Amino acid sequence: MTTGRNTVGDVFSAGAEEFHNWSRVLWDPVGEATADVAALAEGESVLDACCGAGASALPAARAVGAAGRVDAVDLADGLLAIGERRAREEGLANIRFHRHEVTSWPVPVPGYDVVQCGLGVFFFPDMDRDSAALTRMLSPEGRFVVTVWEKGALGGWQAALRGAVLTERDLPSPPQMEQLARIDTADTLAAWLTDLGGSEPRVVQRRFDAPLSPETGWALATGSGARRMLDGLSPAAVERVRAEFTARLTADSVTDLDVRVLTGTARFAG
Repeated sequence: MTTGRNTVGDVFSAGAEEFHNWSRVLWDPVGEATADVAALAEGESVLDACCGAGASALPAARAVGAAGRVDAVDLADGLLAIGERRAREEGLANIRFHRHEVTSWPVPVPGYDVVQCGLGVFFFPDMDRDSAALTRMLSPEGRFVVTVWEKGALGGWQAALRGAVLTERDLPSPPQMEQLARIDTADTLAAWLTDLGGSEPRVVQRRFDAPLSPETGWALATGSGARRMLDGLSPAAVERVRAEFTARLTADSVTDLDVRVLTGTARFAG
């Protein structure tokens, strides 16, 4: 699969429809959990960083109401288009989707009441530096809300996919997985939020049922950041990976995605 795409935004745009196929059973429940922990109030302003197709931005817009505001920012054009379509279908007039590098997003004075980022901070080039930039977009005592995969989540699916790709190419450990490993437990996520300068850190664990088949598992592989594993492979090699992936899921009786996430929140001086 040669996409010619290098940025995270382009990777997700290339698999936008495959990504959206998982919205109902995966991305939307995770996004709703993110907005729930944010404890949004009527009239608040929200920056949804790495918003994708709006999984956490849309429930945020519902929560803050007509008097509130949600700026949803991402680099993936394909996902932003889906988010805009979903907002129109719901008649949500208080949300805007923007293609922009979120760490340099122009912040309205006096800042946002909430900055939230669902499953995104570990994709930043420098997780600490770039997350700190997001916290500076908050108004005084604003809340920073981050959702990440819990340690061990997606294990069966991930092992089958990685093992299948390794039959065709070497796979160095991606930087985002190394960054995620620093914050994938309740204790390490809370400590990280404190190290960023936050106070009153709180972490909530959620688990969701997400049935998995070889077909839906492959859609997730091509519609998520895992798509990068396939970059540069020929169409024939991609088909061999798919066949091997299917065989491994079947042999290991992997029929559930094992979705476990942690959502952490803390207050920042702004």
